[in-house]
Amino acid sequence: MPEKLDIIIVGAGLGGLAAAVALCQDNHRVTVLEASQAMGEIGAGIQVTPNFTRILHRWGLGEALAKAGVLPEWVTQRRWENGKCLTRFALNANDRMEQEFGYQYYLIHRKDLHRILLEKAVELGAVVKTAISVQQRVILRDGASLAAHLIIAADGIKSVLNRFVTGADLKPQPTGDAAYRALLTREQMQDPELASLRLEQGPTVWLGPKSHVVGYYVDGGRLYNMVILVPQEEADEENWKLQGDVNKLRIFFKGWDTRLQKMIGMIGSSYIWNLYDREALDRWLHPLGNLVLLGDAAHPMLPYVAQGAASAIEDAASLAECLKSVPAVHSLRISLTVYESLRKPRAYSMRDAGRKNQVYFHLPDGPEQEKRDSELESGDESKKTPNQLNDEKILDMMYAYDVIEETRKALSF
Repeated sequence: MPEKLDIIIVGAGLGGLAAAVALCQDNHRVTVLEASQAMGEIGAGIQVTPNFTRILHRWGLGEALAKAGVLPEWVTQRRWENGKCLTRFALNANDRMEQEFGYQYYLIHRKDLHRILLEKAVELGAVVKTAISVQQRVILRDGASLAAHLIIAADGIKSVLNRFVTGADLKPQPTGDAAYRALLTREQMQDPELASLRLEQGPTVWLGPKSHVVGYYVDGGRLYNMVILVPQEEADEENWKLQGDVNKLRIFFKGWDTRLQKMIGMIGSSYIWNLYDREALDRWLHPLGNLVLLGDAAHPMLPYVAQGAASAIEDAASLAECLKSVPAVHSLRISLTVYESLRKPRAYSMRDAGRKNQVYFHLPDGPEQEKRDSELESGDESKKTPNQLNDEKILDMMYAYDVIEETRKALSF
């Protein structure tokens, strides 16, 4: 019978809580440590793609996802200055996602997904502690220390633990982009000028020079989530989340689609996140086999193919599957090597797809942009397209992937 392990997860974001859910289902003894004073996830909307949905269903969370999420029918991509429709392609329309990939595509508020995972983890027996700062060892406020067979570093792109795995202090690098995130109410979206957007039935994406904007409904249609990507003005290594200057935002988007300007004018305040990236790590597993990386601690991603959270959840599912095969603590490292060898190429391929879309979405007006728009307007999905969101080969690679089944295959060799 596989060994039941004492496991510490550092970080209670989506990836850390997902790992807690997966591991507690196998009766491992899990403690989750979070540096923040209180639980809660920052941000706004998140896209739950079929490869992500598949895992949540396996964990018994399909009903909770359906209750909290929104099912988008289409994605519409538009030109920045006049809102002209460049292309419109199906998500759940005509049951496309379910027929092609087996599961549906959801839009959900990040706080709702965080709550679903937290409640499930606690229900299954995970112990969650807040206001815990982790450096080289774990010491609680009362002076007690924690011991574990395995520590999972799910402490994000600014991870303090990945240096103990890599042996180097690899600082994230600015990408040149920053993201404003804002939520508009259903009442604000009733403005007559926005009537056409209410009929989009899914995400609307405006493509423009050095910038793009994504908008879609979350929270059962009660809130309209906006993610506004702009050039990064300055890199602040200490504070990546800053109070955004909405007036600057309004000036930047002057001349864009009037509907978009109207919505930006409704934003009262917004935080801005500078987006950072990091080169691929040589290893995710400590040589002793007792510390492993997960999520952004291992592979931060730009948000341009909506696979950052999905990849962290895939990590969690794969890691839990690998630990099912551990007959004794001394063989832990062998199973974790399978996790590392399987997840690294998959995660970095998702990261690379996002980097390609960063360029593709932000082309300045000119010959390359005209070629892109012509390809989008042609609607010929049989052709390979640089648009990572509607290339059939790329979508199949992203959405049809069953991480649990792939992990089982890897373990069988």
